[in-house]
Amino acid sequence: MTEPYPRTRPKDAAATALGSDGTYPRQRRRLLAVLLLAPLMLLVAAVPSSAGTTSRSVRSDFTLLRSAPRSWVVGTAYRGWSYEEVSKAGTYTWARIGGDLHHCLWISQSSATGAPGRPVSGSCPPAQKVPLAVFISTFTDGRTWSNAKGNDGRPARLSPHGDCAVHNGTVDGWGNVQPWLTRSVPSHQLVGALTIGRDGVRTVGKNQVLVRYASRDGRYVMVRAARYGKNDGDGHQSWFFVQSSCLQLPKADQQR
Repeated sequence: MTEPYPRTRPKDAAATALGSDGTYPRQRRRLLAVLLLAPLMLLVAAVPSSAGTTSRSVRSDFTLLRSAPRSWVVGTAYRGWSYEEVSKAGTYTWARIGGDLHHCLWISQSSATGAPGRPVSGSCPPAQKVPLAVFISTFTDGRTWSNAKGNDGRPARLSPHGDCAVHNGTVDGWGNVQPWLTRSVPSHQLVGALTIGRDGVRTVGKNQVLVRYASRDGRYVMVRAARYGKNDGDGHQSWFFVQSSCLQLPKADQQR
């Protein structure tokens, strides 16, 4: 007596034939799929990812951004900006900075460790501590100015000329210009940051303007306005960018 339908699907002889390599056809198909997918998996693994990073929010009025821990100031992050932590070195964090930058820089943990922030698009390469030669070629037009200790700028006189924009006897500063670009992009305007007849009149004293370096296109210089003090967090920032045509610049330490 035969059953109305088989209990199992009939086996195909071809599907069960042992191959010359000691595998069955189904095993060979699986092996082929693995071999075809392997390069793709390696490519995916090679693409940088922000997975595993922690998003933070700046809690202070501002915090300075640097090319390496305790090194050159290259920009500013402001209250409420988000950043993605990648790695830490001492009191600094290598991070993807949001706001109007979206660039990887070093940020101080003490000024910026705050509430969870929003995700920041993009990813960062491994942490980089930029040496002087690379900094000069990447962030400047070749001109830098340093004091004897190498940790501050040199005095410059506030002397507007050329295309320097003057408003009611004052010169504006900028929190960011992205000096690494071939064409600077100024943002976060600091209205009336320097006052003609007050700042940079003399090369000594509490109202000095100290110049540090020129942006890659030479249109802006990073300065420290002494009257704001050496603060990093609250109040008016002392480090910012101004148009290079607003200053009478001393001879540079470095010049291409």
